[in-house]
Amino acid sequence: MISAILLAAGESSRMEGAFKPLLKWGNRTVIGACVESLRKSRVGEIIVVLGHREGEVRSSLAGSGVEYAINPDYKRGMLTSVKTGFVQLSSRPTAVLIALVDQPMVTAEIIDQLITAFEKGDKKIVVPVCEGQHGHPIIMSRELEEEVMLLDETSTDGLRAVIEAHRDEILEVPITSTAVIEDIDHPKDYERLSQKVEPIYEHHKWHP
Repeated sequence: MISAILLAAGESSRMEGAFKPLLKWGNRTVIGACVESLRKSRVGEIIVVLGHREGEVRSSLAGSGVEYAINPDYKRGMLTSVKTGFVQLSSRPTAVLIALVDQPMVTAEIIDQLITAFEKGDKKIVVPVCEGQHGHPIIMSRELEEEVMLLDETSTDGLRAVIEAHRDEILEVPITSTAVIEDIDHPKDYERLSQKVEPIYEHHKWHP
């Protein structure tokens, strides 16, 4: 089983006062769209790592069936959230998919493509590639968990340190969609990317 860790603890500091997870995305929120794609994919448990305004985000995801991991140190950087998510994992998954809340464009189909590549391959890390660039989400074997937990949280390298140390264990998966290399970093990104979103009118028991 492959579990998912969705990183959503940050303050959206570059969004000029807007809070990314709760921005409108079609007829959902940004984080609601991320969770919906994960739920439609083949991942097992879904762990959402929260920090800033965690109560509001949890309320918005009520009934979604995800688990939460609260990161009190989120201001120290993304790596603290990755570690918080790893701690919350059950013993079942053999690997973990690490997803970013600022990529609601990533679909369940893309996630499943990465999962299939990991399962069929013999590498410890799966990375999507589009237009020659590495993107997200990535999949990491649980065999690398100890190395992740030992990473220096003050370093700017973050997970890249582990990825660089295992270059020969990386499977690059070509993805045609730019969703894996684009993210909502600034207000102009949100304006450009959200305009492409069509509202979804499916009848779901849970509607983010």
